[in-house]
Amino acid sequence: MTDYSRRGSVIQANFILYSKTMNIGLDRMAHNKTLLRVELIGAVFMIALGSLLHFVFDWFGGWTPLALIAAVNESIWEHLKLAFWPGVLWATIMPLRTGLCRLDVFSAKGVSLLVSAVLIVLIFTSYTAILGENRLLLDIGTFVLAILAGQLFSAWLLVLDTDWRRRLFLPGLVLLALQLVTYSLFTYFPPDHWLFVEARSGLRGIF
Repeated sequence: MTDYSRRGSVIQANFILYSKTMNIGLDRMAHNKTLLRVELIGAVFMIALGSLLHFVFDWFGGWTPLALIAAVNESIWEHLKLAFWPGVLWATIMPLRTGLCRLDVFSAKGVSLLVSAVLIVLIFTSYTAILGENRLLLDIGTFVLAILAGQLFSAWLLVLDTDWRRRLFLPGLVLLALQLVTYSLFTYFPPDHWLFVEARSGLRGIF
């Protein structure tokens, strides 16, 4: 084989390798865009369902079992439930990207739903401290912003390399399990803490 032939073979092999690498990169970008789109659809789903859950308890005459997922008063804690339970439902039904399993999604939601909850508390307490009162439009904006941020964070977690997803897999599931327990219990057995107290009436939880 001549030097020109060898060089041609090397160039051809490098071109094939480059093409394969580019195709893998483009496929990954397409998957990532699809996942981001899915999570943004999930944000709309969560906002709509969470808004409905704000009123469901009253619509059904204060039926006690509904207190698990619906707001029973105007405390901060009850509004955190309006983001959490729709998020869990979305994690259960959302389409899966190639290479992901349902537990990967639950693990990511364990982190992202906590991010949404923390943002709701921080933004609400900050603006009410400044204004001295809460305002409906700002409350709605806080809810929407926190859910959008959580969903974007979830999408970022789900497109991480496999090694990173493996490292975060168990901690995410543990966080989700802890949130499931607390959101299931604290409406019925609320701690003596301002987070659970409705400012106007002083009510805590369902009772």
